Amino acid sequence: MINIELALVALAVLPRAAQALYENGSVIAPCDSPIYCHGEILKEIELARPFSDSKTFVDMPAIKSLEDIQVAFNNLSKPLSNNTELNDFLRANFAQAGNELKAVPKDQLKTDPKFLEKISDTVIREFSQKVIDIWPDLTRTYVGSGGNTSFPNSFIPVNRTFVVAGGRFREPYYWDSYWILEGLLRTGGAFTEISKNTVENFLDFVERFGNVPNGARVYYLNRSQPPLLAQMVRLYVEYTNDRSILQRAIPLLIKEHEFWTTNRTIEVVKNGTTYRLNQYNVTNTQPRPESYREDYITASNSSYYSTSGIIYPEVETLNETEKARVYANLASGAESGWDYSSRWIARPEDATRDVYFPLRSLNILNTVPVELNAILYWNEITIAALLKSTDNSTGAAAWTQLADNRSEAMYDLMWNSTLASYFDYNVTSGAQNIYIPKDDDASDVETKTAESEQQVLFSVSQFYPFWTGAAPAHLKNNPYAVKQAFERVEKYLDIKKGGIPATNLKTGQQWDQPNVWPPLMHILMEGLRKTPATFGESDPAWCDVQKLALRLGQRYLDSTFCTWYATGGSTSETPQLQGLSSQNVGTMFEKYGDNATNVAGSGGEYEVVEGFGWTNGVLLWAVDVFGNDLKRPDCGNITAANVHPGKRSLPQRAVELNHYDASWTKKFGRRAVEA
Repeated sequence: MINIELALVALAVLPRAAQALYENGSVIAPCDSPIYCHGEILKEIELARPFSDSKTFVDMPAIKSLEDIQVAFNNLSKPLSNNTELNDFLRANFAQAGNELKAVPKDQLKTDPKFLEKISDTVIREFSQKVIDIWPDLTRTYVGSGGNTSFPNSFIPVNRTFVVAGGRFREPYYWDSYWILEGLLRTGGAFTEISKNTVENFLDFVERFGNVPNGARVYYLNRSQPPLLAQMVRLYVEYTNDRSILQRAIPLLIKEHEFWTTNRTIEVVKNGTTYRLNQYNVTNTQPRPESYREDYITASNSSYYSTSGIIYPEVETLNETEKARVYANLASGAESGWDYSSRWIARPEDATRDVYFPLRSLNILNTVPVELNAILYWNEITIAALLKSTDNSTGAAAWTQLADNRSEAMYDLMWNSTLASYFDYNVTSGAQNIYIPKDDDASDVETKTAESEQQVLFSVSQFYPFWTGAAPAHLKNNPYAVKQAFERVEKYLDIKKGGIPATNLKTGQQWDQPNVWPPLMHILMEGLRKTPATFGESDPAWCDVQKLALRLGQRYLDSTFCTWYATGGSTSETPQLQGLSSQNVGTMFEKYGDNATNVAGSGGEYEVVEGFGWTNGVLLWAVDVFGNDLKRPDCGNITAANVHPGKRSLPQRAVELNHYDASWTKKFGRRAVEA
């Protein structure tokens, strides 16, 4: 039986404690490394911009001691410039990004996707198999700094084999891994054990740090991501019936929950009632190391350079306190996984008009987000169920009560009965975040309750309570209520040729329109599928809800397949498009566009990434769950994507890495062979 004291620990709201691992006066940084987390070496190199992506440098392990690197750095001409001297310094002191890792031999990575046996359409089956064949290219083990532990690197050691997302994401990432597991478990074979490894690696992190960092890098140690570890444990146990991990997992899931209740709790008073919910809130006063230059420009530049080339003078110079708050908001936005979105921007018109730094007005520190609290509700219910399975009925009851309290608080603060939707709660205004600037494709549904030049915010985050079960029974168990809540999803599906965008506002931020994110599509589909047939399976509302889930599944299949096909993918019945070489084998992207079924996403702080872990996982989940109800994708009169002659093809704006950055990055899988 699990200790009841552990089960009850989160009932107390503990004082907020700083989570940064390095503090020195006004400097609060994620770790104490003067190369990878803070200090002049990091600042000077990142601002000199030797690489297109700030993350490239902080992912390069050292091949000299810290002392030797500091001496060599002190001998460089200051300020640093992106010149031969800097490049020689980097080559003499650092290995390629990702050099701490090695690939796993493919003969050790057998697959056994039994679910494909039921798929009758040969194109869908072959496409799914080719997606499964990507996993070995994304599978890694950690080898460290070549046996010399005195040479610093930014990778947090992991003890077991793991799967990366792809591209610049060279390490395990927290919330990505939930959807990766959906695919790995269905892939079977060696990947069943790798699924368990993934869970065990994250449990190691909780044991060591008290939480799961954003990713397995020391520069992520001051922040987490949406806490889905409890659901990974549940998913693994349900799929494999292997309960051997529970004795270790349950206390650590409780420990992780304590991190969120201790460090991310916010009190909101409304109509005389005090509600305690959770938020993203990272203690931080420095640029994020992996996005150092971008953050520094946001906080410190004296002029704003618009995408059209117009230069706007700074309206006001930020003082050091204001800069620190910008850096805290930037880190907190990254903790949300939605980095970045109009959901967090206090002045979204800065972004839509492209006239000022959009991320200077981030207000995530004063936002109570729907999805985080919906996930924590699910975790509380899951922990209760796990405790009950160990005959700890008292602990189970306590955690069920925690979940009930959270659901009630969310309904009181975040549910809008007029609009039949959940909205984030804004502590600054003391109200729900309902309205955003009206844009050129706002529909009547979005403007009917809004004032002139405004529209009602649409965000997939509003549907998390139906996915996690945090919505009260009279909503989630009533197909008519679910249908009403998802009405705008259906209208978008009617209007858009691609999937459902993260929000309905175009800002240039990646978690806004037009970007379609695989995990968000999964959340919509599952939220609908979980609706019970309360009034029977012939109930028209329930049938409509299930049909909408299938339509979303079909649209997701169409988007992933047609984009893969346009970039060189082929099956026995869909031969490769003309104009592509044998090296062009199709690409699975991190995100997609909402305006067509063969367009990758765009925007944000880095180029669109290929690979891609959660995209593959959601695809395999959808093919398994919807099975033969899915139809063969019809890509229409599609042509090959624009490619670079002589190189492995990728559509424009859909490259994995800047070409120069790639030369400083260790290659794995097919790229290692091509190199």
